Amino acid sequence: MFRVALKPIFYKYLIMVAINVTPFIGGKYISTAYAVYNKMNPYASIALITVSETLLCLVFFYIGLRLKSLKWIHKLINPNKTRKAHNYILKYGSVIGLFVGQMFIGAPPISFALGLIYESDKNIFLYLFIPLFTSIFLYAVLNFYLNTVAITSIENIFHFAI
Repeated sequence: MFRVALKPIFYKYLIMVAINVTPFIGGKYISTAYAVYNKMNPYASIALITVSETLLCLVFFYIGLRLKSLKWIHKLINPNKTRKAHNYILKYGSVIGLFVGQMFIGAPPISFALGLIYESDKNIFLYLFIPLFTSIFLYAVLNFYLNTVAITSIENIFHFAI
């Protein structure tokens, strides 16, 4: 009896995480709208969105690190530009981490690019992933609030129109 009652809730959260990690659908913008529309727990939804997107960024960063060792990648990436980009990240990494992926591209492709240019002389978690986790959390909270206002407004408009 108890397992049957939790089954639909589990599926809704699983669908929300799948929407969040699929780059073609829209990420945290659509997944927060899905959570608000289905009246899911905001705390659990924000936590799942934050953790799933951060884990996706870690996976993409690791893939970039592994691809960096391939010889044909070195032909595509100029070492001088890589060194300049790496120095720029060392200088402004924590500030970049707060805003990375919040505009149009998204955080996972940028994490992939950072994996390609990463050199192991600085702690990447201090310079990228702690600010990235913070920004994903804050943007998830902001998107959840904005989607709550928008969906409630639309429901009220159509409720009074009928």
